[in-house]
Amino acid sequence: MKSRAGISVYERLAADEAKLRSAASNNDPSSTRLHDADVTVSRLRPHFSQLGIVRMAEVTGLDRIGIPVWMAVRPNSRTLAVSQGKGITAPHARASAVMEAAEIAIAEDIPATSITATKAALQDSGHIVFDGRMLLMRGADEPGNDEPIEWLEGFDLLKQLPVYVPREVVSLDFTSQRQNWHYSQSTDGLASGNCLLEAVIHGLCERVERDATELWRFQRDAGVQARCVDPRVFSDSNIDWLAERIASAGFVLRLFDTSSDIALPVFMATISPATQHGSYLHFDLAAGYGCHLSPRVAAMRAITEAAQTRITNISGARDDFDPSEYAQRLAPDLAVYIHAQPGSDFHFEDPSPVARASLETYLNPLRQRGIRSVVAVPLGGEEYGFSVCRVLVNELESPAGIRKHRFGGRALNAMLRQ
Repeated sequence: MKSRAGISVYERLAADEAKLRSAASNNDPSSTRLHDADVTVSRLRPHFSQLGIVRMAEVTGLDRIGIPVWMAVRPNSRTLAVSQGKGITAPHARASAVMEAAEIAIAEDIPATSITATKAALQDSGHIVFDGRMLLMRGADEPGNDEPIEWLEGFDLLKQLPVYVPREVVSLDFTSQRQNWHYSQSTDGLASGNCLLEAVIHGLCERVERDATELWRFQRDAGVQARCVDPRVFSDSNIDWLAERIASAGFVLRLFDTSSDIALPVFMATISPATQHGSYLHFDLAAGYGCHLSPRVAAMRAITEAAQTRITNISGARDDFDPSEYAQRLAPDLAVYIHAQPGSDFHFEDPSPVARASLETYLNPLRQRGIRSVVAVPLGGEEYGFSVCRVLVNELESPAGIRKHRFGGRALNAMLRQ
């Protein structure tokens, strides 16, 4: 697959990896990035109007915990008008919000060149075509083999081959227009970065996180309790600071190792009131998730996202919030997260900065578990100085939505093991 500049995705990723390895540092409390958080925002700021971003706001003060949370507003969005961002520092949270808003803007109006063709014509020409059946909307069928549709060219990172993906699979449009589409709309695996490799790693981690989270839902209470981790086992000053902020504000942090059989660390964090009682509202329990090659980074992502969840609930800024949710009682099966007691008999090894910048270290765990295809679809953004992609992994589980097929093989196997 060649870009407009005649450079293949494989070549772009290799060049990005060389740059990221040079930029890799143990001093970054979040993840390996080509540019720091402030530089990332300053590079995008001149393009806010084209991306539809009209306002940024720090909303940390809406809660008493004090973990930084920012938001970016796109009032003409075809999805959600407010994007939230979190981080260990205000610059990290600001960059997180801006990048999320920008990547959604690109996915709503993808600048990448597409072709119009039938599935049969592409296959007859020897091209590989993405299997989109797991992403079909309820009540919808795949386009017919002889029905012309728009396609984008992606790249299978495991097979090292180009693959054509229906444009509709990676587009975002939550307006009424989507009722006429074949495939469900989701941000699952949508990611951005200062370069394409950053975006691919971010999107791949999100897919592994979502898969692990879906499988975690089948855990019995004893299994949840057994994997409750004392944050102090990381011996990390940033994680200690996050835990101290939460405790000082009168809340309880619980951290759970939700990693699946895929050897990429995934954590879930919950924040709940310190004073326990017999009846809780749904929003009394806030949860966050994180995945990364570094267990420390994955845990920080989960904790900061839980803090972001609280502020999102407090602000009511999400377009899809139903006011009745604020009066809902906490589901009885979620009480285990409030009452779980953390254990300290955990040990997590942190990878080297160079390993964190290597795509192969993220792909190997999937390959070793028999995952056969990981497709990255570059969507654009380079004209604004960043890259957006969508990562598709059919063999991993996806969050609940309006898809025809709720569970895949991994979830069905998890059910049978219970």
